[in-house]
Amino acid sequence: MSGKVNISIPKPCHENWYGMTVAEKGRFCNSCQKTVYDFTRLSDKQLIEKINSESNICGRFLVSQLNKDLRVPKEKSSIWIAGISGILSFLSLGNQEAYAQESVNTEQTEEKNNVEKIIDNSSSASDIEVIGTVTEQNGLPLPGVFVSISGKPIIVQTDLDGKFSIKAKKEDSLKFNYVGYKTKTIIVTSQKNVAIILEDSEMYLGGAIIEKRRTFFGRVFHSIGNLFR
Repeated sequence: MSGKVNISIPKPCHENWYGMTVAEKGRFCNSCQKTVYDFTRLSDKQLIEKINSESNICGRFLVSQLNKDLRVPKEKSSIWIAGISGILSFLSLGNQEAYAQESVNTEQTEEKNNVEKIIDNSSSASDIEVIGTVTEQNGLPLPGVFVSISGKPIIVQTDLDGKFSIKAKKEDSLKFNYVGYKTKTIIVTSQKNVAIILEDSEMYLGGAIIEKRRTFFGRVFHSIGNLFR
């Protein structure tokens, strides 16, 4: 895929997204009798592929996806990847013998370290198991929401029903992150069951205007081609 793609919505739609009928990959708008695709969770590559496969697209976009040049990152050559893999494999051969000699001496130490890690990660009596459900504004569950504790490497995700369970301490800050929605933070209290509603991030609905721009070399070759017409 060469060149760049720029998406704009000159006339945003004011229909209620949550008032539309749920459909595959989006919702169906009874007003315009069209499927409105949900592009808010797509990467730039997925977004460009969808645009190239269809015309006259009506969708739901994040503000960050509009009025900017989208480009698909170049994939690394399989030959280059194979070459790097070969070099790394060759370098690792020299370390295997030394590692084999040291493995016997470090076996007992590693076992001890593993026991210490298990003890460090065990739950203390002050931990609170917070159980809850994350939904969007119309009450539909949100699967795949990241639930984390600020300052700690603890992250879980909601299941298909939007449910989650996480162990935290009182006064910990729980953060809820999901693409297309505003991040929400709550403070852990003695309450163990919570219901979280995520609000939409700023986004637009409407028919997308797609502008495809050539790369520098693309413009040069196009100009040369015009000379022979």
